[in-house]
Amino acid sequence: MRTVKILSVLAGAVVVVAAGLFALWLSVNPNDYKEPIAAAVKQSTGRDLNLTGRMHLSVFPWVALELGPGSLGNPPGFGEGALLAFNHAAVRVKLLPLLAKRLEMERVDIDGLDLRLSRNAAGMGNWEGFGRPQKAEVGAGDGAGAGVGAGAGIEDAAVGSLRRLDGIRVTNGRVSYQGMVIENLTVDTGAFSGHGVTPVSVAFQANRGVPGENLSLNARFDVDADAQYQRLRLEAVNFSGTLGRPGDGPPVHWEWSAPVIEADVSGQTVAVPAFAMSYSSARVTGKLQAIKIFDDLSMTGSAALEPLVLHEFAPRVGIVLPGTRDPRALAQLSAMSEFSYDAQGVRLNTLQALLDDTHVQGSVAMVGEPRALKFDLTVDRIDLDRYLSADSGSAEPAAGAVQAADAARSPAGARMPDAAGVLSVGSMRLAKLDFSNVRVTVVAQDRVLHLFPSLAQIDGGNYSGDITLDERGATPLWSLDEHLSGVDMARLLAGTGNRGRLTGRGTLNIRATARGAGLDAVMRTLNGHFDAKLAGGALEGIDLQYQLGRAQALITREAAPPSSDPPRTSFDAFSLSAQITNGVARTTDLAISSAALRVTGHGSANLANQALDLTMQASILNSQGASFADIPFKMDGTYVDPKISADVEALAKGQLKQKLQDVLERNGLKGLFSK
Repeated sequence: MRTVKILSVLAGAVVVVAAGLFALWLSVNPNDYKEPIAAAVKQSTGRDLNLTGRMHLSVFPWVALELGPGSLGNPPGFGEGALLAFNHAAVRVKLLPLLAKRLEMERVDIDGLDLRLSRNAAGMGNWEGFGRPQKAEVGAGDGAGAGVGAGAGIEDAAVGSLRRLDGIRVTNGRVSYQGMVIENLTVDTGAFSGHGVTPVSVAFQANRGVPGENLSLNARFDVDADAQYQRLRLEAVNFSGTLGRPGDGPPVHWEWSAPVIEADVSGQTVAVPAFAMSYSSARVTGKLQAIKIFDDLSMTGSAALEPLVLHEFAPRVGIVLPGTRDPRALAQLSAMSEFSYDAQGVRLNTLQALLDDTHVQGSVAMVGEPRALKFDLTVDRIDLDRYLSADSGSAEPAAGAVQAADAARSPAGARMPDAAGVLSVGSMRLAKLDFSNVRVTVVAQDRVLHLFPSLAQIDGGNYSGDITLDERGATPLWSLDEHLSGVDMARLLAGTGNRGRLTGRGTLNIRATARGAGLDAVMRTLNGHFDAKLAGGALEGIDLQYQLGRAQALITREAAPPSSDPPRTSFDAFSLSAQITNGVARTTDLAISSAALRVTGHGSANLANQALDLTMQASILNSQGASFADIPFKMDGTYVDPKISADVEALAKGQLKQKLQDVLERNGLKGLFSK
């Protein structure tokens, strides 16, 4: 009997509640509240809420409010457009928990969200100050402070009573800001219940209005949030998509993932114990720790680039690798480094990299204000000849330093970055020369690049150099101070058009200045001094003794002597000094000497077009070192292909003069024509 009474009471309660809800549904038209709702939003935010569509209310099994379309206007100073608009929105609250004074929301659905973010001339965003009530003109006794406190209390009460939200769904969304547009935005979350994890997925396409450029994103992760301690934990994080760039062909796949990301909002820290990222066939793994994320962000961590086949990777990202003499060059790259970032800049410490079979280690940093490059790098060995263009001609080693510095120049119109550092190379091959113990100090500041000292050993000889490139003017200004000692000339010239022309060990010095952006311009404007001394060598391809004997035979009408095979002129010593003016080197003291020959000369060499114009005097020596025949000759053509010819006219005049002198001497008139 008692049970029957209880059931009767419960049934009566249900009937009363159902009747009340039915009466509410019949008597309340939510569209009647559009204006009060808009007025409340205007009062609290200063923004206009426009609900142009019909509002629908349902009461069972949940209290649900559906509305749309609608929009929320911009704050004053941002024009008449809307901050956001939507096609349809729905909010559902579970009925039975609500009767028990517990707020449990089902899903919040928004379709066709259009969020239009912008900044005004003062730099303020139209989303800033959102939710701040408009200042009211009230006196000290009007309870303004109490009103704010009451509002805060209501908000706290509402948040505290929200026990569950079964999810948020945004479909067909669009977000725009400063030329960036996100389209086809979809956001879908699981339930937020105050404990456990919430799955979240986000997807969109983005572009900046650049033809051929686009980005797509698909993100999935689980959220575990602790509101009390302001901690956030993301698990099974995966971001992926495609990236398309103008001229790069089809979009390239990219991905970033991490098993867990932990954030402490109050402590301002983020920890990523492990992450992996990929772009096309490039893959990087590492870890990351960030502190002071809101106040003064700084990060530390490590990253490793897995072995990458450059020939496969480059075309996929629109990079055209240069053709190399060795088809196996630029094949593989890998690297690993610890890194750090703060307000002072970014640093790569304990850097290790492998390019083909060349190991690089050291440190690199971009620090200071403005940012400047700092580095200390060591290379074990490298064959630079492998990386030269497959169709490039021979390079002049004397201009090698200019070419190296020119390669470091900034592009036209760009500012040369400040830099300071040291590059050390154990062994290097360049222009068929073997360098060892190379050490170059680089300083670049205020558009002035200084390479000093540059030190190296070359095939048993030594090199030292000091190069300055000044780009502060309209035309680059070069200053060169280069020295070679004990160098093997045959090896030095092996990679040039003068290959095989000269042998011996020598000392060469050049101090000069020039103007221009390339090697040709430098050669045309070169001004300075050059000197060279060689010992124990030979002029290959040139037989001066044969040329002298041939010239003598022309005068005496005798048979020419046989030539050497191959043609060569050995010497004990070779020396010259030259003054260079606008790319033309002029010498007055060219000297070549051996036990059987002495040559002196003067003339010029054009460094730009390689033309030669030398007048020389060769003396054939007897066993006592005295000259018994002096023959003038000329050298022209180019220093790549020189032409030698005896000065027959001068030689004939010399023969006639000698005969005349003999006649005068026999008649006691010696010296008559010597003045």
